[in-house]
Amino acid sequence: MAHLSAQGMEATLGRATQGAVSAQAGVRLLAIDALRGLAIVVMALDHAAASVLVSLQAESYGGLTPQLGNWPSWVLGLFTNLASPTFWFLAGVSMTLYAQGRRRKGASNREITQFFLIRAGVLAVLDLTVAWLAWRGGTPYTHVLLSIGISIALVSLLRLLPTIVLAMVGFIWLAAYQVMLPGLAAQLNQGVDYWQALLVYFSYTTFPATEFAILGWGSLIALGCVFGTVVRRPWFQSPRNWALVGAGLLAIFALLRVWGGFGDLGRYDASLPIYYWIVMSKTPPSLTFLLFNLGIASWIYALFLSRESWLQVRPFAWLVTMGQVALFAFVVHLVLYGLLGRLVGLLPVAGPGVVRAVAVWLVGLAILIPLCTWYRGYRRARPNTLLRYL
Repeated sequence: MAHLSAQGMEATLGRATQGAVSAQAGVRLLAIDALRGLAIVVMALDHAAASVLVSLQAESYGGLTPQLGNWPSWVLGLFTNLASPTFWFLAGVSMTLYAQGRRRKGASNREITQFFLIRAGVLAVLDLTVAWLAWRGGTPYTHVLLSIGISIALVSLLRLLPTIVLAMVGFIWLAAYQVMLPGLAAQLNQGVDYWQALLVYFSYTTFPATEFAILGWGSLIALGCVFGTVVRRPWFQSPRNWALVGAGLLAIFALLRVWGGFGDLGRYDASLPIYYWIVMSKTPPSLTFLLFNLGIASWIYALFLSRESWLQVRPFAWLVTMGQVALFAFVVHLVLYGLLGRLVGLLPVAGPGVVRAVAVWLVGLAILIPLCTWYRGYRRARPNTLLRYL
């Protein structure tokens, strides 16, 4: 009887442990949501500035040395540069977390892949309609959602490979593009058609214009998809470990920057001011640009993990909210800042451009945050509608 009782207790404990693990697996990772929300916020600053025709450039395009504005503008530009690498990488993380949640509810890989393909189509449609019409900036709209959608469609198939194989594909994809980039740039700077721009380079003169090359940025989604498989493990929940990850990425960035190679088209010229050392090629994306910004993002993620109680209170809770409805926030913020930019253009507004850009940004956030809060509740109450794709 004692033996049977012990077995019963062991089985009960086993079921309780499995239940706890299952429950933990279903809990949202608020630090991930907050980091994604931060990417939206800094992206909004960049787009708010563009809406009032103010440049926050702190990166190069096509390897050309940029003419930076005053120091507040390019310092804010460094801040906004965090957005793209973080947003792309977390898109891959979200794919894996969504797939895990759906599998726990009994969905098949076919159903999950179908969801990703439909969502990719929704991204493309939104980009080529609402986002395009809403955009107001000094250059044509750059169609980031279209590029992300195509990349999601590709990775939705690649994720069916074993995780280790997907990781290898992601790293080879990233490295191969960086190795080929100088040669591609030398050729494509002479002239590029739309499909070349969409796949490997960029263009503001093609129709439509495009900035985010699929082969240049898509590897981040593949690697994010891999990371999503381990993000809940204890090692990756340690703030100290993420501080070390950030330091490692920044150390590799510094070594490559000193070397001046491996895909970086924006090499530092000693005749330039020293701060140009952190002005790198964003379009097409150089490895140093990605490493620098993902290194900073890793430190921010470490901070969020170490202060998870902050994520329950404002203003950090606002980041979580926007991160949980990132696509809605992205599309709405383009519409919002497009309208605000047109309104400012009708008013006799004077003063420094940076002040105007920050003011428009803050006004937009004051409208965007309540909209995202409302939409999150509205979508949660309707989980099985078309809203799940937004």
